Amino acid sequence: MRLHLLTLACLVTTTACYTGTRAAHDVNLAWRGHARVELEAQLGAPRVTTAQPDGTTLARWTHRGHNVTSLPGGGFKLDVTPTSFDVRAEVHAGTVQAVEYDIATAVIDPNGTVLAFDSGWLAAGIPRGLNARTGVIFGLHGGAGRLDDASGPMPSLGLYIGGMLTARVGLLGAYAFVNGRNGDDFVQGHSWGLAVQYWPTARLNVRAGPAMVIDTDPMPGNAALAPGGIGAVSFAMVRAGSFVLDLRFDTTVSTSSAFGTLGIGVNVN
Repeated sequence: MRLHLLTLACLVTTTACYTGTRAAHDVNLAWRGHARVELEAQLGAPRVTTAQPDGTTLARWTHRGHNVTSLPGGGFKLDVTPTSFDVRAEVHAGTVQAVEYDIATAVIDPNGTVLAFDSGWLAAGIPRGLNARTGVIFGLHGGAGRLDDASGPMPSLGLYIGGMLTARVGLLGAYAFVNGRNGDDFVQGHSWGLAVQYWPTARLNVRAGPAMVIDTDPMPGNAALAPGGIGAVSFAMVRAGSFVLDLRFDTTVSTSSAFGTLGIGVNVN
């Protein structure tokens, strides 16, 4: 049951993940108004440019490759009788077809500004300045964790995996493990949650959702399962493409305990 919360987000986002052609429509619109040089920095120089009657230029980026339609093969047959034998052998070559297709097109004005951009997938990536993410998101973090019945912080960790539902909203399964110490006894807190994560800005995100929580008190054999909720706030100190190094605070609150972690995370989102 505990793993269900971590896998449910993956199942949901597999069927409804914001990526591919679904995300490409929004990203195509976002490329309007950007400079031609930005597109060429992502896609390279267009293979074909065609001047239009209205003074604009139609640029086409294409992919050339080969499609193997059949593999080389052959056969061998030997028939032997008391008075004769018959040998048959054949070899045939494979066939390879050259293909070329458009991966993106753009209409560009005389000043080098993109007026329209079209691609069936995210060929040029997400344009600079757009607060959007696509596909699968996952990450892990570690830091100093503190429980409500512990005397001081100790190393703790957490992880999550899920996917984007829209450009700024993701659904994920998250797990947190927090260590603590009370005198000579160790205490622990575990939470498995299903949460919605939202990015109000490109570097800041917040998370909240329900969770199942196990709290281990200092007394042996005193682990308790309780309903609760998880929350988090993260600030990306380093962002390079989809890679993020963030400073984050994660917390869990249940009917039996409360704990949290302040630390550093490494994420792909």
